[in-house]
Amino acid sequence: MQLPEVIETERLLIRPFQSRDLSFFLEFMLDEMATEYLTFTEEQKTEEGARSLFWEVVESYRSDEPIMALAIVDKEMGFFIGSCGVSPLDDPGVYECYYSLLPKYWGMGFATEATKALVRYFLGQPEVKVMKAFVSPNNPRSIHVAVRLGMKAQGMAKHPFSGLEGMVYVMEKSGA
Repeated sequence: MQLPEVIETERLLIRPFQSRDLSFFLEFMLDEMATEYLTFTEEQKTEEGARSLFWEVVESYRSDEPIMALAIVDKEMGFFIGSCGVSPLDDPGVYECYYSLLPKYWGMGFATEATKALVRYFLGQPEVKVMKAFVSPNNPRSIHVAVRLGMKAQGMAKHPFSGLEGMVYVMEKSGA
């Protein structure tokens, strides 16, 4: 799948990570509140592990199968405020979307704005038929984002890769 050059919204740019994002990414990964519900390993939540993960993602952009992890950037100020992306799940055409912001940007509508644009972009790709979000039942902010996007609740299920139990929200491509 093609890595987007940039996805633009009213207030945000969603784009591949750039080397200048490293310090912000480290701040994000080392913030326990920002990563509380994400499935990063304990090693990835250390400075060394986060640095390694950052460069793994950036280097993957040059491959035939890039990691679709993207920076969310405030358009006006150019500041990194969080991360979002998609990854394939077990079934062909089924992808998972994910999103998380630095806590200082919570409650401003940025997660909904970014994720809406992300999902719209990827559901526009021919290989994507269904977008899912796996959300911790203890994370009302992420549940709110999924609901505001118009995703349909499908109940509880185990994530196919992490094995964690979570609420599943689904959006299908129009006409799928």
